[in-house]
Amino acid sequence: MSLLVKFVAVGNGETTIYHTKYIHKIFKELQQCGLINRLMVPPDEFERKGSPIDTKDEEGNIFLLEFSSLENGKFNNWNIEFRFGTYHAAKQLETAIHSDTYAVDKDNYYLEKLKLAIKKSIVKDWEKIIWLIDRDSECLSVDLYPSIYKTENLMRELINEVMTKQYGTSWWDSFVSANIKEKHSKRLAEYKSKVPAFNNVDEKLMSIDIDDLGDLVTLKRYQWMPIFDEKISYLLNGVQKYDDGMIHELLLKQRTIEADLWQEQFSRYLPDDFPKRFSLFAKDRNHIMHNKLIDRTAFQKIKDSAETIEKDLLLAIGKFNKTILSNEEKEKIEKQRQIEANMQKMQDHERRESEAGVSIRSYDEIEDLLADSIIKFLRGIEENYRFRSDIELSDLYCIDWSDAGKLFSIRSKIDDTELNFTYVSSINEAEGADSSLEIYYDIIPEKYVTVLEYKNASVEIDPDTGLYVPVVQDRLGNITAVVDAVVDFIDDRITNYKENASPEDITEYASCCECGEYSVCVNEDLLPAGTCLSCGYVNHLQSCERCGELFNAETEGLYEYDVALCQNCLDAIEAE
Repeated sequence: MSLLVKFVAVGNGETTIYHTKYIHKIFKELQQCGLINRLMVPPDEFERKGSPIDTKDEEGNIFLLEFSSLENGKFNNWNIEFRFGTYHAAKQLETAIHSDTYAVDKDNYYLEKLKLAIKKSIVKDWEKIIWLIDRDSECLSVDLYPSIYKTENLMRELINEVMTKQYGTSWWDSFVSANIKEKHSKRLAEYKSKVPAFNNVDEKLMSIDIDDLGDLVTLKRYQWMPIFDEKISYLLNGVQKYDDGMIHELLLKQRTIEADLWQEQFSRYLPDDFPKRFSLFAKDRNHIMHNKLIDRTAFQKIKDSAETIEKDLLLAIGKFNKTILSNEEKEKIEKQRQIEANMQKMQDHERRESEAGVSIRSYDEIEDLLADSIIKFLRGIEENYRFRSDIELSDLYCIDWSDAGKLFSIRSKIDDTELNFTYVSSINEAEGADSSLEIYYDIIPEKYVTVLEYKNASVEIDPDTGLYVPVVQDRLGNITAVVDAVVDFIDDRITNYKENASPEDITEYASCCECGEYSVCVNEDLLPAGTCLSCGYVNHLQSCERCGELFNAETEGLYEYDVALCQNCLDAIEAE
């Protein structure tokens, strides 16, 4: 009989397996699933043995189950051999399924049902199951190969057509990443040694992975647009330690998209969801090409996916062939025009600033300037309240320079008064334009507090000298004035109880058990008795029954059984 499927179960842990009983259990479950229609054991032998399972060795390690199945009106003969063994003290069960009549075909489902039923019967008893041979899964993969191969090559055809005719024959050098080029170079020698007739053919796309094809249609090419960054100055001057990761991050922030192949080219011919579906197709393709197992459900999904992708690609190639095919010269001219325009713009900007002696800042430069100023502003607020232990100040919230949001908050620990400050930002990089960050108090609707302003410089040509001269000097608002305005606003709304309290409001004998300050309030009209005017903690004050002085019952003296004595009186009594 032909071997169709073989797999081995390894490592049954601490489970004790009685071989005959275990194989009989598998047989019963196959019967219950309707997979066994007729046993091949003669009646007299079945009556003698009492079992349809034949033991093939004296040790009771090898068992044979022979039966017939009925499917689609046809009987097939089956032979399943179960072989118990050990390897490095690990228990094993090898299962081999044979048949000399069953035709392995994608439309025949019986073998798939049989092998999975056996696997389901034993899977819980073993650590792992290793598949060794599977002609059934193999026939499904073989059926898929032609469709996958055709679809993959259609993708290569479309990329080659679009890229060569739109960007010229040197597109590979201009667009493809170093990783893909390196992968191609490693395979080039072996590829051409096997196919010498193609030595003079450009085969780049034929020797790269399918995942790389998917990356190519969504590839973006970037251009470096350098701008001043203080962090780079720190690295160049050794103020900060050199770090490859930081350099890479800084460069990424200074890049702009020069070409987007999906937006500019492939989206014109392919559906919007094509990149996502092609990525799934690539995973399916690799699954098949690497000889991994599949069942008929997976087979149908992969087949449907390949057929849909193939249809998309055929339509795309047809659409592309109806367009104007060669834009190489146009692209080169446009690229050069853009380069020259950018260079001219940069040179003109540098001349305007240099001759007029001003700074005409870009949007990002204004944003950085205002960001640094806001950090200085918050430091100014912190400095004003550095010695106020009754105040709690939040960190600066993240600022969106194109929107509004929270700026910071401040809270009194004494009476929980909280002030939340918000901002509205506006940046305009035009010459002579105003940019600002307005500060508001958010409890009262649109309660304006103050504003931090920046005016960009503007210049004009002096007709007498032909040089640029300033019309408006760039200037940043006074940060100290902004700090003072916000501090005045806070001081009007958050009471400084310690500063405003009179000596009669504070007990001179009891300190706060939280902060240790002699600032505990005894005036109920001001705050609850025992409230610390420095940190807001409410202490437990008691009046001494012997001398009448107040004391902090949490840290000193005696307060129990309705007896209250301060520490001085308690020491005096103990001394007597």
